[in-house]
Amino acid sequence: MIDAIGYIAVIAGLYAVTKKQMLPFRIWHIISCLLYMVYGFFNPAYPVLVSGSLFIVIHLFSLRKSNS
Repeated sequence: MIDAIGYIAVIAGLYAVTKKQMLPFRIWHIISCLLYMVYGFFNPAYPVLVSGSLFIVIHLFSLRKSNS
């Protein structure tokens, strides 16, 4: 079951990179990162948790900056 979440995270990440506009890319990559974090928490894979957290912070900062 946990591996399925990891594979769904990969699919969401691959889907994110197909987006031509930044907003859909960032939203889908945030979804992917959240799924990776769930996978990393239950696996446990702490580097996955850390990288997912950092990517989310970067995306949220960029989204906030672009809306200003």
